[in-house]
Amino acid sequence: MTDIVLPFMVEASGFRGRVVRLDDALDQILQAHHYAVPISKLTAEVTTMCVLLGSMLKYDGIFTLQVQGDGPVKMLVSDFTSGGDIRACATISKDLKISADAPLMGKGYMAFTVDQGENTERYQGIVELKNDSLLESMQSYFTQSEQIRTGTRLAVGLVDGRWRGAAIMIQNMPEEGGVAAVSEGMGVSEAEDHWRRAMILLQTCTDEELLSALLTPEELLFRLFHEDGVRVFEPRVLQKGCRCTMEKVEGVLRTLSADDIAHITENGKITMTCEFCSRAFDFDPAEIGRNIKA
Repeated sequence: MTDIVLPFMVEASGFRGRVVRLDDALDQILQAHHYAVPISKLTAEVTTMCVLLGSMLKYDGIFTLQVQGDGPVKMLVSDFTSGGDIRACATISKDLKISADAPLMGKGYMAFTVDQGENTERYQGIVELKNDSLLESMQSYFTQSEQIRTGTRLAVGLVDGRWRGAAIMIQNMPEEGGVAAVSEGMGVSEAEDHWRRAMILLQTCTDEELLSALLTPEELLFRLFHEDGVRVFEPRVLQKGCRCTMEKVEGVLRTLSADDIAHITENGKITMTCEFCSRAFDFDPAEIGRNIKA
């Protein structure tokens, strides 16, 4: 296992896709939080999906996947930079009670955001959270909003005590004008047959194959699509990365009132912990107290 995104194309049909494999990066993200296993599993899913979706786009900035619900898990957030940095966290109800038959997210929504920085417009797509399933909600987004035929397999889990995540996605990308791409010389009926075949083959891919440390992404793709020909492209390397800094946290503290500063001071210091990476920052309240709001 390695932390990569591997783009590919099924040559017989022209379908495009990508394989995501998360190993060290995902395990480091989750080990920093010490969530209960069901919460870690949800966080692993949203992280894997974030990379899968973000890697589709050509952009220079940050792709964010946010899931919000009214259940015990209030929010899941993961983001993925164009440089390959990923991070994730969950917001959990204080009175969290995990039941085998109770939904963790409940009713809510899933939001996709692309932020390319200053002087650019942010793109955002929103879809209803369906049946407490992140994958089903994502599939619904492509069907309803993007109108792109998309097939996906995703798996996350603990393997030998380490968290791993993997996914494979195939898309029938539209040409200009919004018409589904059809390979040269291929009729619509034949293109439909190719799509049905690709979906059948995709569903034969097991969780064990997706997460296996002994099976490379190239070998996985060959197992699935060798009869139709499969071409892989340059992989993108991923790593755990958080953008929190002492300066950013201090900037937030300086927006607080004197009463707020006093309230969060304990034992003569202020400790702020990043929700994404659990890194703790210590500050002197006397220093922060200068130039704060009256």
